[in-house]
Amino acid sequence: MKSDFSFSIMCGSMLTHSVECEAYRSPAPRAMTRCECAGVSFQEIAARMEADRASLDEVCRRTQCGNTCTACLPDLARFVAARQK
Repeated sequence: MKSDFSFSIMCGSMLTHSVECEAYRSPAPRAMTRCECAGVSFQEIAARMEADRASLDEVCRRTQCGNTCTACLPDLARFVAARQK
C-alpha cells in the first residue's frame, strides 16, 4: 500500500509503532470566510467596499480586518477578486 505520509507512536523515548497509511491524511483546509480577530465577514467587507466606494485597504483599516494575525488576508484577497470579475 502506497502512502503519502507516515507517523510514529512514541512511548517515552522508545518507538513503539510506526504506521504508514493514506487513510490518516488530513483533508484540504477550507478557505476562511471571515476575519475572526475583527469579527467581520468577507461579505461585510465586500458590501462596505461597494457602498462606500472604498478600496480593500481602506475598509480593512476601518474594520481592523487583517490587522491582528493576518491569517485571513490571502482568502480575503481571493474572495474580493472573485467578486470583481
